[in-house]
Amino acid sequence: MLKGLAGLKAAAAKPNSFARHGVATVLVTAATMALGLLTGILVARSIGPEGRGALTSVLTTVQMLGWLFAMGCGKAVTYTLSRDHSAGGRLLSTWTLILLPLAGLAIGTGYLLLPLLLAAQPPETLELARLYLPMIAMALLSELMLGLILGDQDFRSFNALNFLQPAGVAVVYVALWAAGRFTVEAAVIVQAAMSTLVLAAATALLIRRHGLARPDPALGRKSLWYALRTHGDVVGGVITQRLDLLIIPAVLSAKQVGLYALATSLSWLIVSLSSALATVVMPAATRRGRSGRELVLNSLQATFAIGGLLGGGLFVFADIAISLVYGPSFADSALPLRLLLPGAVLYAAAAILLNGLYAENRPFTATLANLLGMAVTLGGLILFLNSGGILAAAIVSTVAYTLVFAAAATLYRHATGLPWRVFLPDPALLAALPRRLLTKPSPVAAAPANPAGK
Repeated sequence: MLKGLAGLKAAAAKPNSFARHGVATVLVTAATMALGLLTGILVARSIGPEGRGALTSVLTTVQMLGWLFAMGCGKAVTYTLSRDHSAGGRLLSTWTLILLPLAGLAIGTGYLLLPLLLAAQPPETLELARLYLPMIAMALLSELMLGLILGDQDFRSFNALNFLQPAGVAVVYVALWAAGRFTVEAAVIVQAAMSTLVLAAATALLIRRHGLARPDPALGRKSLWYALRTHGDVVGGVITQRLDLLIIPAVLSAKQVGLYALATSLSWLIVSLSSALATVVMPAATRRGRSGRELVLNSLQATFAIGGLLGGGLFVFADIAISLVYGPSFADSALPLRLLLPGAVLYAAAAILLNGLYAENRPFTATLANLLGMAVTLGGLILFLNSGGILAAAIVSTVAYTLVFAAAATLYRHATGLPWRVFLPDPALLAALPRRLLTKPSPVAAAPANPAGK
């Protein structure tokens, strides 16, 4: 009992710290989104829908393979290091050894799958994607390094590194555009260079902080078990989020890919900004124990407020904004964007609850929600993509996002034993956000003990 009270006091002593880091994360995400809009405009104006479609095809394929073969290492090392800060050096060396053979397997798999995944694209896009495949190794190692930085509760460095890549890309894109040398090939090279730079900076930071310890097989097995239980959620999430962009290049023309890529990137701004708190919720809630549940629920309510505001604005002004910013050739992206927006807001909220389940040591439970979304996405695209094109893809995606949220809310309530009323928005909290994050008692503090993690 005394230990539990001490934990609650420690959590209550740092509300302003989490609020500060949460606000900083949202602001950095907003700045990153602004840079993404800038680079998106440059891409649209320089190489048109066809060029944007080719660039999306190359980058998305490698990104998805990186997520699929990362084996949930990011969440696993974040959770483990949040519970035991002395494990940093051992996690770094152990997981590097685990990921290197996985990177080789991912690259080989990608080489075999690319002709199928890019079947509707020109040969030069396929060749460029093959040249970009080794970046999968960088993606896997970056997942590890950023997960460790989150486990250190070093949200400042995490935000700085996440801002560094899009900032560097934007600067070089502008320089290429000004020089009249912006091409798909140049854009891919810039992406690869900035990814490598971020990985090098994160690795140097972690080695300086934790050193290089001997690999620890016991720690590796323990964290790998957590990782494997999260991997279904990662796979399900990746398929739910990105399967449309992975399948469309094999079925539709580059122009259609480019139009849909713009709609998804704009809708994903809602997810990126309104779910920015999810990034810091998991390690912060893990360290706080049971009192972290209030943090999760307050973050959920803030996410709904941010997402609803942004989504509503984009829904109303989609046609005008796309035509003015990206040009008339992208006007057909407006309707898919409107179809995607409701699901995007709900998916952002789901991200908060899924990270709450991770903090409860229930990674396999979190997996169930995204597996439902994966099944709907896969089945819907198989049935309707050929006949319905990008509009069908948008409808399928937003339905899948909605079901993921409904499942995540139900599973989080079941895991914590909380009443449904604590999920409802608190108007006073939202009006004073972020000052009042974690500053008042709620039914969460009186929740029953969590059962053993699954």
